[in-house]
Amino acid sequence: MQWDKVKTILLAILLAVDGFLAWNLSQNFVSHSQRTRETLADVRELIGEQGVQLAPGFSIPAGATLPALEAERSASAEEQAAAALLGQNVQREDGEDGSAYFSNTDGESIRFSRDGTLEARLRVEGVPEGRGERVQLAGQRLAGFPAHGGVFAADGEDAVRLEAWTAGVPLFDRAVTVTFEEGWLLASGRWTLELPYTTTGTSVYYDGADALLTYAFQAQAGTIIRDMTLGYRLGEENAGRIPLVVCWRIETDKGTEFLDPSKMAVLPVKNS
Repeated sequence: MQWDKVKTILLAILLAVDGFLAWNLSQNFVSHSQRTRETLADVRELIGEQGVQLAPGFSIPAGATLPALEAERSASAEEQAAAALLGQNVQREDGEDGSAYFSNTDGESIRFSRDGTLEARLRVEGVPEGRGERVQLAGQRLAGFPAHGGVFAADGEDAVRLEAWTAGVPLFDRAVTVTFEEGWLLASGRWTLELPYTTTGTSVYYDGADALLTYAFQAQAGTIIRDMTLGYRLGEENAGRIPLVVCWRIETDKGTEFLDPSKMAVLPVKNS
């Protein structure tokens, strides 16, 4: 009988603790939601004074802590990728511009440039008709290419696109576009054959509200901001190394722009 009373008391205590924790969590959620709404309202007012608007349903993106990264060009990685796509009997030619051109006796070829751009021409049988068939054939024919966890997906009616994230965010201009002609697969784009690595061991926090305000004060009056995404872009090649530049991709009614938060400057749009 005594033990039954003890169990009843313990159960009551546990229920009380659970109730308190649930109430505390709900209060924290309500408080966080209220702060988020207040921040969004303040930002709308501030950028509205500059003639810039936020699209209906826009929410300030969460910030993130990202490391400083760079990618290194590797001759061995280029040779391995060429062997995977062209076979073992491959001829290599080094260009005066620093590019490496690989080819075989079947007329297939792939060129790697210093800045990470590549162009490949590979044989296939026929031209796949549907999107699914094109995606499947691209994945099969480019098997062995260092995709780094990227996926092939349909890009419009006729093309296939390979993209991959790094450090948990998009690397916006690292992409390979695949198209098909009769008997040929054509691939072009900019890619890092080696995985990017950290250069300093330190990371920086990038705040969404700060980036939004920085961009709005530089945007053209009348601009409507629709979406913001944090990620990286490939920088300019230097001595075989390509830095990854942290930036915000900003979608507006006028197009796409990129903001470099470290320089507080809007970057020029590059074709990928």
